Amino acid sequence: MQLSKRTQYAIRAMICLCATYPHGFMQTRELASREKIPTKFLESILAALCRGKFLTSKIGASGGYRLARKPEEIHLSELIARLEGKKLSSENAEISEDMRAGELAVNLLQRDLTAAFEGVLHQTTLAMLNDRVHQHFRGGQMFYI
Repeated sequence: MQLSKRTQYAIRAMICLCATYPHGFMQTRELASREKIPTKFLESILAALCRGKFLTSKIGASGGYRLARKPEEIHLSELIARLEGKKLSSENAEISEDMRAGELAVNLLQRDLTAAFEGVLHQTTLAMLNDRVHQHFRGGQMFYI
């Protein structure tokens, strides 16, 4: 399963916003600059995340965006569902009685992979992912995912 650029950018932005939660807001241009995300694209992503109640926004010089909930309360499954819609669940192919053995094997494997992917997303919170990111930076070593 490959996440869309939109979802990848959203996760990057949400991890960046974990650093400022609950202290303050981060402006779009600063967020775009830190994560090297095109500003216009990021604005549309942030608007979608606000509509989904993942972010709150504030207008003004001290405004910007911040997480609407604690990172521990945001599961990646709900975040990705908001951004990807029904794409994830539509990957399960139909299984019929007249399938060849090879076709059935591929469809069963695809179902298992989708279930495993969805299981990881349901079990992982934004805080957990943020903690994993920071663990990789401890000790002066940097790992890239």
